[in-house]
Amino acid sequence: MSALRPQLLSICLLSASLPTALLAAETESSQRQLFVTLNQQLADQPPQAEQLEQLKAYPLYPYLEYRLLRNNLSSTPAEQVHAFLEHNRDTPLYGRLLFAWAKLQGENGNWQEFIPAWSSITRPDTELQCLHARFLLSNEQQADAWDAARSLWSVGYSQPNVCDAVFTPWLASDNFRSEDALQRHLAALENGRPSLASYVERFLTTDQHKQEAALAKRLYSAPEDLWKDASLLSPKQTHNGRLLEMSVRRLARKDLNTAIQLWIRERDRMDVAQGDADALSEYLGVWLSKRFPAKGQRTLLSQLDPEYRLARLTEWRIRLLLVDQNWQQAHDLIQRLPEELQQDDRWLYWKAIAGNHLGLPNSQATLNQLTGERSFYGFMAAQILNQGYQLNDTPHAPPAEALSAVAAQPAFQRIHELLALERYGDARSEWNLAIKGMTADQVMTASHLMQQWGWHHQGIRGAISSKRWDDMELRFPKPHLDLFQRHAQAQNIDPYWALAVTRQESAFWKGARSHVGARGLMQLMPATAKATARRHGIALPNLDRLSTPDVNIQLGTAYLGEMAMQFDNNQAYASAAYNAGPHRVTRWLKQRGELPLDVWIETIPFDETRQYVQNVLTFRVIYKTRSEQQVALFSQQEFSQLALNR
Repeated sequence: MSALRPQLLSICLLSASLPTALLAAETESSQRQLFVTLNQQLADQPPQAEQLEQLKAYPLYPYLEYRLLRNNLSSTPAEQVHAFLEHNRDTPLYGRLLFAWAKLQGENGNWQEFIPAWSSITRPDTELQCLHARFLLSNEQQADAWDAARSLWSVGYSQPNVCDAVFTPWLASDNFRSEDALQRHLAALENGRPSLASYVERFLTTDQHKQEAALAKRLYSAPEDLWKDASLLSPKQTHNGRLLEMSVRRLARKDLNTAIQLWIRERDRMDVAQGDADALSEYLGVWLSKRFPAKGQRTLLSQLDPEYRLARLTEWRIRLLLVDQNWQQAHDLIQRLPEELQQDDRWLYWKAIAGNHLGLPNSQATLNQLTGERSFYGFMAAQILNQGYQLNDTPHAPPAEALSAVAAQPAFQRIHELLALERYGDARSEWNLAIKGMTADQVMTASHLMQQWGWHHQGIRGAISSKRWDDMELRFPKPHLDLFQRHAQAQNIDPYWALAVTRQESAFWKGARSHVGARGLMQLMPATAKATARRHGIALPNLDRLSTPDVNIQLGTAYLGEMAMQFDNNQAYASAAYNAGPHRVTRWLKQRGELPLDVWIETIPFDETRQYVQNVLTFRVIYKTRSEQQVALFSQQEFSQLALNR
């Protein structure tokens, strides 16, 4: 035996003694790194065959295949595309490639390939619909093609250029009518696109339609003209209801009160469907209510809905009575709500508070009933009656074998790797497809698995989608608790308050971005983050750092601490300021700061901010109760400001 043989033997024995899980982890890590490398290289050059071969067993191998196909789709044989689609039907990649393949074949006029792909797509987008209309036209199904063209053209916005191949011959055909142009003209104005409406005018061919279009444009630009001259619209005119609605909505932006008066004057005279009329009446009434009109102006609300049929408007009429602290009328009006709303925690609470002020029996019993609810109003009732907070926690701990069975599914193997690579968009697409055929219990098990993998955001969403509202462990996780404790204590604020804010803001998705640009766990706007970093000497070299939990929580707690200081440690006001901006809260306090605190919260004019404040205060109680810490929904100073104590 050579001198090397014993050494080799000892290495082999050592390898055999390594835990299987460790070897698997090393393999997984090397495959993941190779995947990342090849995926980056794909932008410039295709990978070598032997490199791809190394990844065939890797869960994300189909994503490399997809990119290779997608990058070279125009030169890829149809058989290769079909094979990929067949092998990946249970992945989001199937739909992505199918859409791209269908569009490519449609644009090339390859109807033999287009139609099977089209038939497999459940919700085709506008481009695909236009390509299908082209197929109908080329296949001598002209009537169907024209129907499709009319539906696609008669909208209040521009359509993709690919649609022109159908629109151009249809507009030149006898099937196109001047009425079609008028319909699009009206839709464009209703959608706030006057330039599109001007473009459409060239297709109007009758004097009547030209006159109607001219009137529509006048009312769009100067809706007050209709208020001054009712004869501009007649019940005999076609589209009179649409013109009235457009005029009222446009006028409301300039003069809400006059718009409401115009609507009340004309709505019964014109041809407006009942559902549309109710929707506009409620919209206008709620808008006016949120301006907190003087009592004399509130007659407009009763004229909009004299019989209390519009629930959202009735709710706001009750809120205005709460502002007045007119307990008798508020109590009476709550009983005009639909029965389902009357039994909602919100209105049970306010009925009890009003009844208590009026000395009515059963008010205490209603509050006592509410103390059993895990809600903002239930927690207020519990504090008023000096009772403990009820979380109604029903834990759901899936057995290990159930979790392992879900984790072994190919879709969840892919999700695991996508999470490791922080490709959350792809992971969510995989999740949405994977749970389609699952029972509620299976979704719940999968949600617990996501929590174990650190994807708390999806765990929370899974609990909601499976309607397992009472699993507190799943719905209220505490990731990064050490960071919240360290940074919140540095700002002298409750770390569980910051945790509750984060639960409401992003549900612990560190890569979250809102439609207005807020980023990260605590959803900081870039300008706010930069200014806070300057004020507190926190390093923020670039905005990408906001996706780092440590940086985001440090900045978020610093800003939350500023809000607490600005609003005298009132967590309701400070939470509202964190969401809507301190300037708005300052204005609301100047206007209605003398109100009882619970009335002030109830009458926050931004629906999102009202719900936000209630959720944050409620979530803080849940977090502290679950952590076995002493907690009160309101501080003693805040509690003294509630309506029942005033």
